[in-house]
Amino acid sequence: MAGSIKNPIDYARPSNKTRFVLILAICLPLRGLAGTTCAGDVPVGPLPGMVECRVGEIRTEGMILTWSSSEIILLTRDGSVKHIPRSLAADFRKTSDTLVPLPIHDVRSQLQREFGTEYRVESTTHYLVVLPASANSQWGSVFESLFREAWRFAAQRKLPVTKPVFPLVAVVYRDRRAFENSPEFRRFKSHESQVLGLYDVLSNRCLTFDRQATQNPAWSTVGSESTENVLRHEAFHQFAANTGLLGRFTATPSWLAEGLAMMFEDSHQGGTDLPSLAASNSLRRIAVQSLSGLPPGWLHNIVASDGWFDIQPRKAYLASWAAVSYLSDRHLSQFVGYLRCVQNRPPFKSYPSAARIRDFEASFGRNWGNLERNIVEYVTK
Repeated sequence: MAGSIKNPIDYARPSNKTRFVLILAICLPLRGLAGTTCAGDVPVGPLPGMVECRVGEIRTEGMILTWSSSEIILLTRDGSVKHIPRSLAADFRKTSDTLVPLPIHDVRSQLQREFGTEYRVESTTHYLVVLPASANSQWGSVFESLFREAWRFAAQRKLPVTKPVFPLVAVVYRDRRAFENSPEFRRFKSHESQVLGLYDVLSNRCLTFDRQATQNPAWSTVGSESTENVLRHEAFHQFAANTGLLGRFTATPSWLAEGLAMMFEDSHQGGTDLPSLAASNSLRRIAVQSLSGLPPGWLHNIVASDGWFDIQPRKAYLASWAAVSYLSDRHLSQFVGYLRCVQNRPPFKSYPSAARIRDFEASFGRNWGNLERNIVEYVTK
């Protein structure tokens, strides 16, 4: 699949009769978790250890990520995050000095009960994959391929990663309707009708649907390669959030998160090459065209704010991919330092533009114009 450019471009291409937007659908940590306390209410957390509390007749156990007079945010033993109104929580008791994840067989049983007999749950080395009972088993290999390549990428560059604490859950719904009825999709609230997959930071799940079971002639314009690339993109976000490469509960600049994820959309399974510009020649040509038409200051804009992803998403994704590719290759030590700086941001806090610029300049310097020219030159070669 080397050289495929369907997904990176189609994320942001307006829909028409022959093309469909394949939009990136990560629920960013800050959008899903921050801003939960009342004005003037200072949250506390995370709190060490594991607690159990009762909400109505249901008992929930996990680690408190943050606590305020209005709400508790709890990281549960299966890796999901629950928002609990403080007024409804009662009967607290500490159950352990550390968070104890559920055994994988318990998570698997939990998933089977949740999805019922129409689905089955398959185990791979790092994943629990929920899929229709009649579906083939191709899905697990897609996720495992991504995991191996991302781990190798991080290890060879000495990027800070650790083994996931929780099994990584992927859900393949039986059709598009079931996918769009999922809590994660409803929480995402996409205005686009052709989302192929998403990673949700609250449930910690990567989701898609069985496209072959969706009887819609229009989908003939969207190949299985496109679906796989979107899944790899979303699975990278899940990988990054669960290995510590990027913080699950911290505000990561979109240019960094999306630029990294785009590097893993094409599979390098069976080879020794890591994600690189050499494996993305078609994408590189389109990126060159896009970057050459941008006004000076584009790099400063995507670093300072995520707003460009809402205004000009196509250009934002391409610019992010180019910037991350260049910086992680030509300025690796500075890139690792910058990544650690972003990782160490406090959870559930915003990341103001001034702080984003300060942290970037501390790692890569203040000559923005020179960096822009070097990035364009890098992707042009």
